[in-house]
Amino acid sequence: MVFIIFMTNTELVSTRDMNPVDRAVRHVKAIMMNWGFGEGCSFIYAVLLTSSEPLSAKEIGEKTNYAYSSTINYLNTLIRMDLVERVRSIRKNLYVANVNFVGLIKAEREKVRGYLNQLGADLDGIKELEHLNAKVERAIRYLKKEETETNERISNKIKDE
Repeated sequence: MVFIIFMTNTELVSTRDMNPVDRAVRHVKAIMMNWGFGEGCSFIYAVLLTSSEPLSAKEIGEKTNYAYSSTINYLNTLIRMDLVERVRSIRKNLYVANVNFVGLIKAEREKVRGYLNQLGADLDGIKELEHLNAKVERAIRYLKKEETETNERISNKIKDE
């Protein structure tokens, strides 16, 4: 079993010493930050994702130690990105995470492919950068192949059901 060590201010914290929910929050937060989300949005999304019930902004702020105004700002950002949904309850708003890792991965893959396509177009015809253009083309082919294989697996699984 692999345990990840995280820095919190000045102390090292091993995930082995955390309860399972806190460990899951750390891992989801790390995934989101790796995808380019800020720490605040990542932390709040992770807290909501691991919650068994919708939470109020006040409860989220208490779990993350963020000020109420910061919590609301992060939640509004996540709502605009369709990662969080606001649900009206008696006298207050509650928040729940929309769990769509596959959608996030697909969006990230499309973004990378777009960057590679643009880079390839910029490199096209430049003699001294042919070696780089070849690597870009290889990466684009890899992404296309990966997408095709994934779509075929999904299609076959649907047929089998």
